[in-house]
Parts: sequence; C-alpha cells; structure tokens
Amino acid sequence: MKKKILSVLSVICLLLTASCGKPEQKIIYRDTLIIENTQSTFEGARERFYAVLNSLKTRVNLLEESHNTAIEQENPDSYFLDSNYILRAFDPFNIPSLEITEKIDDAVDEQNAADIFENEAEGSSVIFARTGSGYTLKFMSETLTRIYDASYDAKTDSLRFVYSQETPLQDKDIEFLEFAKAEENSYAIQSNKARCYITFDEDGNIISFKCAELNEGEYSADESIFAASDTDLLTFKSDVDGGAKSDYDNIREYNEGVLTHIETVEGNINEVQIYSDIYASVFVYN
Repeated sequence: MKKKILSVLSVICLLLTASCGKPEQKIIYRDTLIIENTQSTFEGARERFYAVLNSLKTRVNLLEESHNTAIEQENPDSYFLDSNYILRAFDPFNIPSLEITEKIDDAVDEQNAADIFENEAEGSSVIFARTGSGYTLKFMSETLTRIYDASYDAKTDSLRFVYSQETPLQDKDIEFLEFAKAEENSYAIQSNKARCYITFDEDGNIISFKCAELNEGEYSADESIFAASDTDLLTFKSDVDGGAKSDYDNIREYNEGVLTHIETVEGNINEVQIYSDIYASVFVYN
C-alpha cells in the first residue's frame, strides 16, 4: 500500500511539474525593443508603437514593482504609508478605441464593413472609406455618429489615430494617439493626456526616456507630431523635457540607469529615484 501511495505521488509530481524536487525557476523579463512588423502601413506602425510601448512599460513597471517589493518586505504592516512607495501603475497611452483598428486589414472595404462591424455598430449605419494610407470608419445614427480616423505617413513613419463623436449639438474629439519615428533609434508618442520621448541603442536597449502625464486639461489633437519634420520632433522633445513638474500628474524619466518617478498629489510633489543596477537580475539583455 505504501509503495502504491508513493507511486501515485510520483505521477502527480510528474504531471504538475515534470520533475519533482527542482527549485522554481525565476521568470526573466525582456525590455529590449524588437521590431517584427516593418510594413509601411498604419497596421505596421501600430505594431511598432505597441513594441515601443511594451518595452517602455516593462522597464518602468518591473523597476517600480521591485522597488515596492523591497519596501513591503521592510515594512509589511505599514509599507503603504512610506512616501517612497509608488501607488500608481504605469499605463500611459491606454486608448480603448484603438482596438477597433485591429479588425481592419486589406480585406475590409465599403461593401463588407457593415458585416464585419455589426456588433460594434449597435444598430447604426456603417460607412468605411480608404483615405490614402489610412481610412475612416463611421457608425451613424440619428443622434450620434462615432468616427474612427486612422492615418499613416510613410515618409516619416508616423501614425495618427483620432476617435471623435458628433451629435446634433456638438462635435468632440474623445481620444487621439500619435506615434512618430524621430532621430536615430528614437520615438515620439502623444495622446490627450500624455507625451513621451524614448531613445534606444542599436541593440534595442533603452538609453533614456521621459514620459509626462497631465494632471489637468488635455493636449490638443491640433498640436500634431504626425508627419512632423525632424526639427518639429526635437521641439516636441524639448517641450517634454522642459515642462514644469507641477503641470503633470505623473512623470517617469530614465537616464544613466536611474528611473525617476515624480508624482503630484494635491499640489505636493514627491520624487523617488530607482537605480536599475540594484534590480538588474529581473531583466535579460541582448
């Protein structure tokens, strides 16, 4: 009977872990930028935006989570009272309306759009039109028109996405996103609430970045970096670098291996520095 029990336990171990007694493997995260989609299309630029954003978010969130874990271990009962404890996760450029573009490829046209977007239209009429290297998708009813405008400029490898609504009383831009390739290995990103400029080395490792999220008001879609010149993008970088700390709800700045998190709460500015060398073991590099 004892041998039978041991045999059953051995089978369970094999099923659950494939090998009993081995230590749990540590998960290693990669924040290196890897560009897989190089197509000169809106879809290709959108995938490059996602790649840059994921690299950025991995770097920030892993450093801040590791920093927070160290504080939790030192003060398990009162860590949340520590002024250096970071409460807000880093999730800029979260544009829910952008997801609809993932259903649009070369096969979508004026004739089949109504069938493809039947659920999203919610009974509204569907109008789809190609516009150069982009397109416009509209859901129209008597009381509301929802408009998704997607544009791509191959010369500057930049994209622009605007979601807006029209009613009989007013027109309103709800969300916008712009992403542009800047100087060598650098990218500029902006939305209603955030701006970021990030630079990588030739191997895709992050050299520096600054991301600033507004605490009040919004950036205007008229302040565009779509199809912008190199000079305009450098001006954009200077604007991001030069903004007053009090203008922003959250700032993340990374330079020379140090992540600086600046947060404004009720007019009080709190600044935390995290040294990436301390937590280097959670990353893997090229």
